[in-house]
Amino acid sequence: MWKTYLLLQGNAIPAPETIPDSGKLSGIIDRMQTPPEKKFNPLALIGVVVFTMGLGFAVMWLVSHYQHRPLTEADLPADLKQHYLIGTKPVIGIELSDNLGKPFTETRFKNHWTFLFFGFTNCPDVCPTTLLVMKQVWAKLAADAKAAPSPQMVFVSVDPDRDTQQKLNGYVTYYNPDFIGVRGPHNKLDILVNQVGALYGYEDGTNKNNYTVNHSAQILLIDPQGNMRAVFTPPLTVNDIVNTFQQIRKFHRG
Repeated sequence: MWKTYLLLQGNAIPAPETIPDSGKLSGIIDRMQTPPEKKFNPLALIGVVVFTMGLGFAVMWLVSHYQHRPLTEADLPADLKQHYLIGTKPVIGIELSDNLGKPFTETRFKNHWTFLFFGFTNCPDVCPTTLLVMKQVWAKLAADAKAAPSPQMVFVSVDPDRDTQQKLNGYVTYYNPDFIGVRGPHNKLDILVNQVGALYGYEDGTNKNNYTVNHSAQILLIDPQGNMRAVFTPPLTVNDIVNTFQQIRKFHRG
């Protein structure tokens, strides 16, 4: 006896004894081809939201932790390792005066990058050479390098007995009208000198107005938070100072 089979979606099924009419057969086929309706699961949506929020908080914590952890030598780019200082403290307790007679305290370091050099106006060679370098550095710094927190050039006299305010003012403004001269009695001067690791001393002369002062020849960099941040040691070159300073600005976390 032969049976009739229907082939639906690759499966052969026995045909009923009575073949349904075309309308009924179409309905059967539609039901077989229509996928089951998916039900909305609110718990799954909540799970996705909670997971996404948790992932976001984890990323934020990692970024914050990295930004606020202390720097180490390994964090420094290779080009900054010979200049950039880690673990320094704010310079405090400064009670000096500038070339205009205004008080010069540690607040003058805040919100500025300060290039600091120690010398004296009767210096025959090192001071004029270094101030010319500082003048050229200032001229070569791009506009974005002078943006806030803006740099400032500060010359600190280690010969306060001869470097009066008037003499100091004429000396620093000769190199640039924006340069700042700083002076003060030895007991006040030494507070700054000792904190930044500068050195100075006197050689006996023929009289009290004729003597030589030996002093450090480095240019020091104070960051906008008032911490000693970098040292530029001789031989000083304009391009090295300019390029390194721009890298320090980008790298600094202050």
